[in-house]
Amino acid sequence: MQKNLLFYVLLFSFSTIIAQNENMKTLRVGYAGSAPFISEGKPADGIVIDIWRAISFNQNLKSDLKAYHSVHEGMDAVRAGELDVLIGPITINSDRTKQITFSQPFYDTEMAILAPKIELTFWDHLSPFFSKTFLFAILGLLIILGIVGVLFYVIEGRKFPEEYGEKPIKGIGTGVWLAITTMTTVGYGDFAPKTTPGRFLLGAWMIISLIMATTFVAGIASTLTTTNLQDKTIVELNQMEDKRIATPNFKKIIDKVKAIGGTPLAVNNVNEAYGLLKNGEVDAILYDLVPLEYVRTKKDKEKYLLSKKNIQPQHYGFVFPLNSEFRRDIDLGILELKEADEIMDITENWLSKRD
Repeated sequence: MQKNLLFYVLLFSFSTIIAQNENMKTLRVGYAGSAPFISEGKPADGIVIDIWRAISFNQNLKSDLKAYHSVHEGMDAVRAGELDVLIGPITINSDRTKQITFSQPFYDTEMAILAPKIELTFWDHLSPFFSKTFLFAILGLLIILGIVGVLFYVIEGRKFPEEYGEKPIKGIGTGVWLAITTMTTVGYGDFAPKTTPGRFLLGAWMIISLIMATTFVAGIASTLTTTNLQDKTIVELNQMEDKRIATPNFKKIIDKVKAIGGTPLAVNNVNEAYGLLKNGEVDAILYDLVPLEYVRTKKDKEKYLLSKKNIQPQHYGFVFPLNSEFRRDIDLGILELKEADEIMDITENWLSKRD
């Protein structure tokens, strides 16, 4: 009797599950993008695929996945009613929302710069001392010291020739020496003003030289730092002038590089961009941060520097037709995964595979 009862319970449960699966609509899901969000090959794999599987499991959804060569091709399929949803690293922006709609952002990212590390030579370290900025600063300081030396000679030197010298050249030289020892706060005491105008001049020079020396040192330090660190390895947008830059085929990014004076080269995916960089066909890559972190291998981390500068923040979402009946459930699934930090765990897991 008990065996029969158990059999009927199992049969009822199994029948219920089958009925639910038969009544459940299968979503037509397209996917497009580059690694690590979408990995090439079959079966489909990548960060976005793992996220979609988690959402489907939590929301009890069935999916029929289909690959597309590009996001634009997939979005065309959504507009034509061929897909219920397109998943991938798809940037949410106003231009795209005229004929389609987006889910909640499932990932927030930014653009980053990947460029070869360029080692500085001995001349690179020495060349800032021959830059126009440095030389003009030195020349300006010498002119000011000369003026102060002349003033000391006019006020003090002619009255005390036994200390400053009989000839003007020697007297001016002594005045310059006094100006230097005062500015550097050395104060040997071998020369000192004796007249009231001379003391007034020396007191004014003490204050002026203190301010001038601080400004001079800060300016030189800034020049040396900027020249040594930024003129070689590309870490900023403003260093892309006259450089060849691989970028995604995205008008805003291409226009930004052109505005700086660089030459953008649009690529279809990050692997294509990385190949161009390794072959020396471009000077740097301006691309989404996560794909750049993924494509740069552990071995190449010593060769290429990845700079994160909060460039063009972006939000990734899934694409739906207007008035989609599935969007609310998927939005709920995205929020649940984000609140549980599962999306971050999936992303970190994929990035760690590359190392």
